[in-house]
Amino acid sequence: MLLEAHNLEKGYGIQKLFSIDKLEIGEHDRIGLVGANGCGKSTLLKILSGQTEADAGDIKVSCSTSYITQEQETEGDTSAYLLSCMNLKGSACKSGGERTRLAIAAAFSRETKLLFADEPTTNLDVQGIETLEKMLKGFKGAFVLVSHDRYLLDQVCDTIWEIEDEKLRVFPGNFTAWSEQKSREREYALFEYEQFQTEKKHLESAMHQIKHEAEGMRRPPKRMGSSEWILYKGTAAIQQRHVQNRGKAIEKRLDKLEKKEKPKDLPKISMKMGAEYPMEGKNALTAEHIKIAYGKTTIIKDADFKISANKCTVIMGPNGTGKTSVIRKIVEQDPAVRFSPQARLGYFAQDHETLEPEKTVLQNVRSTSNQKESVIRAILANLYLTSRHIEKPVSVLSGGERAKVMLAKLLASDANFLILDEPTNHIDMYTAEALELLLKQWKGTLLIVTHDRHLAQETGERFLFFDKGEIRTFEGNWKEYETSKRRMEKAEDSVELQRTLLNMKMIEFTARISAPRKGERVELVREELERVTEEYYRLGK
Repeated sequence: MLLEAHNLEKGYGIQKLFSIDKLEIGEHDRIGLVGANGCGKSTLLKILSGQTEADAGDIKVSCSTSYITQEQETEGDTSAYLLSCMNLKGSACKSGGERTRLAIAAAFSRETKLLFADEPTTNLDVQGIETLEKMLKGFKGAFVLVSHDRYLLDQVCDTIWEIEDEKLRVFPGNFTAWSEQKSREREYALFEYEQFQTEKKHLESAMHQIKHEAEGMRRPPKRMGSSEWILYKGTAAIQQRHVQNRGKAIEKRLDKLEKKEKPKDLPKISMKMGAEYPMEGKNALTAEHIKIAYGKTTIIKDADFKISANKCTVIMGPNGTGKTSVIRKIVEQDPAVRFSPQARLGYFAQDHETLEPEKTVLQNVRSTSNQKESVIRAILANLYLTSRHIEKPVSVLSGGERAKVMLAKLLASDANFLILDEPTNHIDMYTAEALELLLKQWKGTLLIVTHDRHLAQETGERFLFFDKGEIRTFEGNWKEYETSKRRMEKAEDSVELQRTLLNMKMIEFTARISAPRKGERVELVREELERVTEEYYRLGK
């Protein structure tokens, strides 16, 4: 074992985070650590990595460790190769994405057998996340990964740790396996609750019948003589004792009946979201000759694209390729953008600037909605904003909670065209999955900018990819895109192999021209070198 821990406890003040009897990390374990916001995931990682101390318990570490966190100042030498892998030119980085990439490169540069990573995808674009994924897959040691990136957890983890109700549970398999197991547990809990309710009703009915029988025995029949009464009284007493004994037996069964709580269901939404004002025609939006430039640097040269009506289009691409600038042109209704006449726009911005801080959650959502309060409350509940949240002013909420309020406000509005800019950035995985379900129910037009591959997989019907000054359209879902991408990468690998072989021939022919073999015609070798060189550069185009 690389790490063993026993009887770990941690809390802050009167609030206990967790109490863990035992945990182990083996040599090749790939562990994903999940749980609701505030359950103690980051704290546990810091304790295991030696960054902070537990309130109680013992930890034994038998190997060197590395720790990735966005707040960490990177120290020590970083491999030039790994810097290159993370698309970094040096260790002097300024942006959040660059700092994250540097922290990752630095951690993998150290020769460690155990890696701890706390939200390493923060500020990374899809390309950066995919690079991290490859590095984790190729890592020869063990790791514990805290992440809200469900797709990444699926790809790299073989075990899931979950902190729930102050305890740590271990699940074999990746994120999908854990999610399916949780779903089965919920179904079984619902089955147990229904069995409990059935048995309880049966016993209560039997008790009611016994009480009815007992009441009847207390009333003697009419017109009964004294001798008959004495005889009846004795017989009734025996019968009453039997009834009482039956009643006591049933009471014991009721007392011993293990109480089962009903699993909480998210309330159903009685509205067809986005369908109240349908759009006619094929396209919700047409953009022509889009140009984005910062000073003398051109980001997007001259791009055209369309957004299909009543479909979900997902925008993806590296940081700095103009995605936010294009969204801004759309939201500000730039002359280069033409909307469907029926389009009613709703915009989710990462800063949630359209919320009124002094008003409550419910007031904010109601201010732009014609829906009944019961529908609004159902939407809020589906995003895990319960009764204890909705009467609070927005000013006291966390960033993640504000994001949920903004999403609820849009879903409850009369908009039929939603533009969502990184909607899962500040919410936990439970809310992200709930949001996906709500977006699947959305009947209008969706345009989503995201680095979240799981969200893209669950919602995307067509894609716009921003890269190298261009906007490429892919018609199809994420699975179809991944298949197409693998096919292209295979073709690119084949081309790269051909270029390598041609390069080897170029080196050989150059050497033969410099030192010709006996009887060899140099002009023929030179012609062959020219042919090979031409082919080499043709494949590079």
